[in-house]
Amino acid sequence: MPLVRKPFAEFAAELAAGLAAGREDEPIAENAIFKVIELTPGDWRLRIVLNHAVEVIGDESFSTREAAVETIIDRLVSCPGWDEVRTERIQ
Repeated sequence: MPLVRKPFAEFAAELAAGLAAGREDEPIAENAIFKVIELTPGDWRLRIVLNHAVEVIGDESFSTREAAVETIIDRLVSCPGWDEVRTERIQ
């Protein structure tokens, strides 16, 4: 995926649509994915994998995938002060 700049609202809407549609491994940067996973039955969490090497799993648990997706989408679309999201290579 090429590095691009876009308004945060557009980024959030695309990510929210992918999550709501049940797509797996939503790309959020060149080498990063975002998804909702079930660690154990009834324990749904946010998972982010960066550069195929670093995995981050949120500590907030949800009882259903739907509850996790709804909460994450609500938080994405209500982030204050973000007018664009960008990725940049680190030298």
